[in-house]
Amino acid sequence: MRKELYDLKVRLLGTLIVCIALFFIVAPFQKLSVSLLEGYEKIPGTSKIMEKLIPQGFVENLKEWNFYINSQWFGKNFGQLVPIIGIILGFPLFASETEKGTIQFILARRRRLWVFTTKSIAGLIALLVITAISTLLPSFFSIVIGKQYNHQVIPHFFIHTFFGSMLWYSTSVFFSVIADDQVKPLIASLGLLAATTVLGLLKPLKFLNTFSYALGTDVFRTGKANFTLTVWMATSSVVILLSAMKLFENREF
Repeated sequence: MRKELYDLKVRLLGTLIVCIALFFIVAPFQKLSVSLLEGYEKIPGTSKIMEKLIPQGFVENLKEWNFYINSQWFGKNFGQLVPIIGIILGFPLFASETEKGTIQFILARRRRLWVFTTKSIAGLIALLVITAISTLLPSFFSIVIGKQYNHQVIPHFFIHTFFGSMLWYSTSVFFSVIADDQVKPLIASLGLLAATTVLGLLKPLKFLNTFSYALGTDVFRTGKANFTLTVWMATSSVVILLSAMKLFENREF
């Protein structure tokens, strides 16, 4: 079990490094991004294409720091990673022990409830660290470079990123409990994420698209987190984790 917790720390650090590196690929290049888009608009024959791909006034809005960093970080780069981060932290938690055949030795020394709770909480703490630091990056960076930034939106973006990733963390933990190897829960979680995203494009099934929540769409529109969707995300996550715990307590290994 110590080996698995060490592996979780490695995944935490690895994921955090990727997020920080991605941020510094995006944040310092506001002027470059704007100039490139303005350059494309001036090329003959591309203006009509740009109008179809980019909303009117988008390039002009990118010149404003708050819009640029929030749209490019939360609404694009980090936002799209939010569900995947949850899956990365959750899928090997129990399946790796089952695959290696070490789960029997752990359960011989510890109660099942203790094993499930310890592993799940450790994963949630790792998820909390990654989402908290990644959400705070625009605020810290703005202070360092002397840019005016609306720091009040950060707690609201954090709520969306944490609970948006927690739902998929819980889902991958559920699949990890019932799987005999690490590949199956990973494929099942990613497959379900893809399926719900595609189905969510249909208007009657719009509620299935969790990316809209994870990207902080409501924070962009209103400046505040969506309380109703947050409660739904949190409740769904807890229900899935409790279901996984019940399965873990009754499963034969």
